[in-house]
Amino acid sequence: MVVSTGILPSPNRVVVLMVAGIGNALMTQPMVRQLRIALPHARVVVVAKSKAMAEPFLRLAAPRPLDDVRIASKSSAALIRTLRDERADWLVIPFPSNRWQYNALAVASGAKHVLVHGYPPAHAASMGWSSVFKRVPAQNGIHDVLQNLQLIRAAGLDVDLADAPNFNVTDDELAQADALLENGSQDNPHDNPIVVIHAGSAKTILAAAKRWPPENYARLIDEISKRNTHRIVLVEGPDEVGIAQHITSLLQHARVGKALQVIPLNCPLGVSAGVLKRAQLYIGTDSGLAHLAAAVGTRAVTLFAPADPDRVCPFGQRDRVIQPPVSCAPCFLYPYQSARPAMRCSAPMCVQKITVESVIEQANRELNASFR
Repeated sequence: MVVSTGILPSPNRVVVLMVAGIGNALMTQPMVRQLRIALPHARVVVVAKSKAMAEPFLRLAAPRPLDDVRIASKSSAALIRTLRDERADWLVIPFPSNRWQYNALAVASGAKHVLVHGYPPAHAASMGWSSVFKRVPAQNGIHDVLQNLQLIRAAGLDVDLADAPNFNVTDDELAQADALLENGSQDNPHDNPIVVIHAGSAKTILAAAKRWPPENYARLIDEISKRNTHRIVLVEGPDEVGIAQHITSLLQHARVGKALQVIPLNCPLGVSAGVLKRAQLYIGTDSGLAHLAAAVGTRAVTLFAPADPDRVCPFGQRDRVIQPPVSCAPCFLYPYQSARPAMRCSAPMCVQKITVESVIEQANRELNASFR
């Protein structure tokens, strides 16, 4: 049962809970920025489960930084202690939040009010009996950035729905990225334009359903390399070790060297963002890196299959999404049809139906447009 919302009493202490990943953190950032603007006299804090999830909020500067960004990654008990230390008037839980763990953390936090979305169907773990929960009905069909902004608007705050995620990269991080790229300064992107390709995804229930086959990425790299006008940088994260080697073993035309580089992103998030900022184009999986690319101003061509791009594509880049030609996609059921991560898809995954030709066509459009 969704509890009616109403306007909450003005808070002195606001805590935003961030436990769901880098992409989710970036899609939450505009809401946090606007909380800071709308509540200048309140203490506004983010409690994050990892340093990477904290990074988008550590870089908020205007109109002033957050009062604190606290990282509580050791255990659930440590997370609860950190939440209780803050004695929140408002605990804000971003979208999507239809899991019993969020509700348990909210009750354990001791917050006076918990601002969170409500979802159909209701289930016993939603704790609808608790008066601390102020549930805002989740609105199907809108982007998660807007979903989060609607959450605080329902609490009585004015919001700017055009506010987009951003990630400020420091000069030092750009210098480290240039060192990784082995090409010195890239201040003039026309000198040696870069295409970043990311073939992996995090270790989740969605991972196998998200990943385009390595042989397709190999064909894509071969085709782009035939243009002889762009450097290709194939990146892989810590959860994806081995995928780049698999792809390069399948190449027919391109070879690792001056025109093709493999970079393991086992570096700080800001340096990874610097690599993405130096690129004219990102091509790859629906992932946190795709959101990071968009947040630093890089065009992102993303491949979507089980997840809903209307909800979670890089913000403002819906027209660059490529999906398989099937009527059943997207099929990820959380959070509207399930209270846990689940999907209808089964092998062979429909992401395999995305053709190399369709990705090349979109990539060519973006690369041509970037130099107009």
